Amino acid sequence: MKKSNILIQAWVVFKRGNRYFLPYTHWIYLKEIISYYECVYLLAPTNATQSSTIAGMVCIDDLKNVQVYELPYSVQYISALKYFPNYLKAYSRLRSINTFYTRYPSPFGWLQKVFCGDKERIIHFVGDPIDTIKNNPRIGKLRRWIYTIFFMPEHLLYMWACKGARVYTNGFHLNNRLKKFRIQATPLVSSTLSESDFYFEEEKKIKSENPKLIYVGYLRKAKGVDTVLRTFSLVQGSYPEAQLTIVGSGESEAELKIYSKHLKLRNVNFVGHIDDRRELNNLFRCHDIFIFASLSEGSPRVILEAMANGLNVVSTPVGALPYIFEDGFDILFANYHEESDFFRKIIQIIEFPEIAYLLRKNSYLKVNSFTIKKFLKKVFNEA
Repeated sequence: MKKSNILIQAWVVFKRGNRYFLPYTHWIYLKEIISYYECVYLLAPTNATQSSTIAGMVCIDDLKNVQVYELPYSVQYISALKYFPNYLKAYSRLRSINTFYTRYPSPFGWLQKVFCGDKERIIHFVGDPIDTIKNNPRIGKLRRWIYTIFFMPEHLLYMWACKGARVYTNGFHLNNRLKKFRIQATPLVSSTLSESDFYFEEEKKIKSENPKLIYVGYLRKAKGVDTVLRTFSLVQGSYPEAQLTIVGSGESEAELKIYSKHLKLRNVNFVGHIDDRRELNNLFRCHDIFIFASLSEGSPRVILEAMANGLNVVSTPVGALPYIFEDGFDILFANYHEESDFFRKIIQIIEFPEIAYLLRKNSYLKVNSFTIKKFLKKVFNEA
């Protein structure tokens, strides 16, 4: 039986004319969430655009029980500060809704407690901005301190808002941090996987003459893509015909392309953002090793996606990964910022096919239990 309604503050919505669009990852979440509610209200910063940025995105017009409440578009928390009155007005107007869901670190999501404290409230921690600041090697100590102090009021207001709410975290490490504030949260493994995303090629072998590496994710400093490029420089020193595909976009894209040229890398292909799930799955399946050097995550979905497509994964032990996967059994962990350690792990996969097979087989079997239905049912179907 469906519940009456819910307000969701979680994502940016893109708009062309009178039509709204979401990236596939968010659309697939929304499509599943509406099975639990008669009406879903999206409280969302709205990017009205006529450009090609919506190419590959999914229109939500067919989801008849979804309504969008537009907020001014902002890229970062700092730029959202001037729109605080808009958020205040939105929560005041929508306070009669029965259930409220917000994803930390969405700006000002703690307003749900101010206006709707006696209603059913859900707060879902999907990342840790403070952790990202602390682990960013390109920010000096003084700037880290300033950024942390600047963001701390928002963080503490969220801690306050958790009182009386159902709280979930993407990963066990975020759950452990909340315990310091005496907040009882339920750790989850975030997933967008459905049946069509699973594929395992038993006979797949890595051709040592041209191993194929792939990274998928945002092109931001905190994602460690510069470490990926330095790692590939070492790989190409041993395997001259090796290939690296980088899928994604972000504010560091131009800088990373310049850095790739500075390292004199060959066979590096920046393909941009891909929202079409079938296209992305096909791209996964024609590569061998997924490399991920991120500095801060919750429960990185892209790792699950790579494993579901039968790839070996070499990653930093970021976020929930050490709680879910076992180093040397279904994943290989490499140290932050250390391209030499990433290189050693990649060599191990290339040179020892028996180990490579067991790693990817074990990870594939494990992620079979992590599907979007199980993930969202835990969040939205728990009374």
